[in-house]
Amino acid sequence: MTDYRVRETAAALIRGGVALVPTDTVYGLAARPDMIGAIMRIFRMKKRPQQMTLQVLLPNCMNVEAIGAVSDAAAALLARQDLAAGITFILPLNADSKPDWLGERSEAGIRIPGDPRIQAVLAATGPLFATSANVHGHPPGRTCDEILAQLDGAPDAVWDAGPLGGTASTIVNFNATPPEVIRWGVVEDLTEFGLGHA
Repeated sequence: MTDYRVRETAAALIRGGVALVPTDTVYGLAARPDMIGAIMRIFRMKKRPQQMTLQVLLPNCMNVEAIGAVSDAAAALLARQDLAAGITFILPLNADSKPDWLGERSEAGIRIPGDPRIQAVLAATGPLFATSANVHGHPPGRTCDEILAQLDGAPDAVWDAGPLGGTASTIVNFNATPPEVIRWGVVEDLTEFGLGHA
């Protein structure tokens, strides 16, 4: 990890730009949640339907409750950092404590990446909206060149960390009773949490 990459990426995001960043699983497109123009660009770049929401990336120094998420059902899994970094947690939101940038949403997909590169960026920017860096409906690209060739437009900052695995996060819906796996991804076995395996 290089400090200048962190500074360059964080600066682009703070200015209201879109960044292509490495995560624990695949490359992601990220923007600050209070930068509406950048968020709309992500949707255009990915050709993503407007009714779909973006996940929230949190710095590991911030509890999910800080953005109004209710985490009781997910607490045991959130505590397992070795697994949690590869999981998108769909959590209900408390209407009285969620930030304005979550709007009318009653739930949010939340990731707390373990990758030190994106965590260093998050430490500078705070929470980010993000999504996998691929055209909607297409598999994630493994390299920045593959990704940039398919996007409609270019990000303001590109952190090229070489080829990534290309396997997306596992999505677990903790806003369902009982909780359920929506998509199996990089984490393939959650039997110890009563959620089965891929």
